Amino acid sequence: MDTRFVKAAALASVSVAVLFSCASASVAAAGCSPGKTHRIAFMLKQQTAFRYLHADVPFFKKEAEAAGYTVLVQSAENDAQNQVSQAENVITQGVDAIVIQPVDFHVAAAIAAQAEKAGIPLASYDDLILGAKQAGYIGRDPKDGGAAAAKAVVAKVPKGNYVLIGGDAGQTGSTLMQQGYHTVLDPLVAKGDVKIVMDQFTPAWKTEPAQANAENALTANNNKVDAFLVSYDGMSLGVLQAIKAAGLKPGSVLVTGQDMELSAAQAIVEGRQFGSLWPAPDEMATAGAKAAIAMAQCKDIGATTSTDNGAGQIPWVKTPIYLVSQDDMADFVCKHPYWLDINEVYKNVPDKKPTCK
Repeated sequence: MDTRFVKAAALASVSVAVLFSCASASVAAAGCSPGKTHRIAFMLKQQTAFRYLHADVPFFKKEAEAAGYTVLVQSAENDAQNQVSQAENVITQGVDAIVIQPVDFHVAAAIAAQAEKAGIPLASYDDLILGAKQAGYIGRDPKDGGAAAAKAVVAKVPKGNYVLIGGDAGQTGSTLMQQGYHTVLDPLVAKGDVKIVMDQFTPAWKTEPAQANAENALTANNNKVDAFLVSYDGMSLGVLQAIKAAGLKPGSVLVTGQDMELSAAQAIVEGRQFGSLWPAPDEMATAGAKAAIAMAQCKDIGATTSTDNGAGQIPWVKTPIYLVSQDDMADFVCKHPYWLDINEVYKNVPDKKPTCK
């Protein structure tokens, strides 16, 4: 699956510049004209999750509204067909640009095709639409995130039984993170140091099936599991519950997550969870809004690399992703006050609460 979503790392910087220039030129040649509605559609797979309410939506709106654009926020609530219907409505209403986080990267290809037919520039956000032309992609590299989490865990537990619990199999944010885990673990598996005793995806990133998988993995291996690499904090919560139900000591099994939700942050400072990947949704949203404004004005979106989605090279505005462990928590909460209330994070271990400068 690497061929669908890889950086054009082999290209020299000049070649990349030429690629982007050609991409911009092709847009102009296709008759791109600046939008006149001053509306941008920001289509999310799930607006109700903590990260969307506290980072993606407010940071995107702040940037776009400052430039004079109205943002139409749409939330599909993890229903791919609902997202298709929402896109049809948005396209009918008329917008200058669409930035979309696809519920399903294959189904959303139809949305990209509809937008192209309507002459509305569209870019994928946080998760790349596969097999369809688009103006760009804004987001982190999930594969880098998975590798970062796996490396950090391997540094603590270089040998043992590992369980991989990914998100929805229909989203590149999940499939690529799983690939990132494997890039680090597979050589250790070949050496006999690591054994992957379960490797599962989780429909709609739900807590309950993740917990059930964790329970099954623990039961099948007589509780001898050393690490759970988990792709979302909501699923990590279920894994932690399974570990507790198994009677294992908190922190004795390393567990990762993603998104730095409050429950995960609390578990990290309390020593129950090893760490959580931070996909920097604030930076991603700001970059997404800037790209949308550029698309609306027929300008370059500011891509720093490119990726192949099966329909050609797509300009990619790459944003950061990194693991936050207990060692990093104090610095993180002090630098992200809009995201987490420090008193809530440390409410069960107030003696560990840092003093922010």
